[in-house]
Amino acid sequence: MTVLLGGLAAIFFGIGDLLGGVGVRKSGRSGAAVSMAIVATVVGTVVIGLYMLLMPPDAISASDLWWSVLAGLSMSATRPLLYLGMARGPISVFSPSFALVAIIVPTLIGPLVDQNPSMYEILGLIAAVPAVVLLSGEGRVPKISEVVRSPVLGMAVVVGTCIGLAGLCQSFVDDGAGVFPAFITLLVGSAVLPIVSVVTSGSVKPDRIVLRHGLLLGFTSSTAFMLAAVAYQRGSAAVITALICLCPGVSIFIAWRLLKEKVALLQMVGGIFGVVTIVMFALGS
Repeated sequence: MTVLLGGLAAIFFGIGDLLGGVGVRKSGRSGAAVSMAIVATVVGTVVIGLYMLLMPPDAISASDLWWSVLAGLSMSATRPLLYLGMARGPISVFSPSFALVAIIVPTLIGPLVDQNPSMYEILGLIAAVPAVVLLSGEGRVPKISEVVRSPVLGMAVVVGTCIGLAGLCQSFVDDGAGVFPAFITLLVGSAVLPIVSVVTSGSVKPDRIVLRHGLLLGFTSSTAFMLAAVAYQRGSAAVITALICLCPGVSIFIAWRLLKEKVALLQMVGGIFGVVTIVMFALGS
């Protein structure tokens, strides 16, 4: 069940990434990425809030609240930097770099907080490394010198660290909290992101294209956050984060089928490693 929830979260995150990227590209306006994040976050907060009215959590403790707030602060820092890094590029360096860091952070910290992976999960984590590199590398593997000298490497490290820490925080929330961590995470983002937008672009008002895509992104991302929140409560933060970081494969598949974009051979190989990762995690659970 844990692997299924994490895999579904990756699917909805992948759909959202594609929607957000297409919307920002069509808008072409400076600050569109942050505006997209604001619309999606606010819509997601409302969607999850309504869901909680119909399906309230079994129990919420003070620690659940504070861990969720910390996750929300971490993710609030992530979204603007994520879009900015994708815009600056090269994506073939930025995307796999932040994904690998996101996997490494909970993997290293997990054993310190009694989240020890099984042998199958370790094999899955190993397979996840080439999977995320090849899936998000735009059909090529960047050279080490290119990665080290990249102007977005530092940003990728920050983004990956924030994603990894947010997942780790959510893994400390008790099972009875349900989707509450996802609600608080997006609620914090709804408060922080408009401030970021005003500071960076002087406005929070989205254009029609951003608004339209942001509404759709809000529904997909809220679903992804809810699935991820429940998954983190049930399993290892390292495992769930690795599954979520396979979301570029979903975006690539949709772009290939619906937008008729080409898929590179190395991305197909990355997809194979992604399948191996999921199988190993399933066996480990």
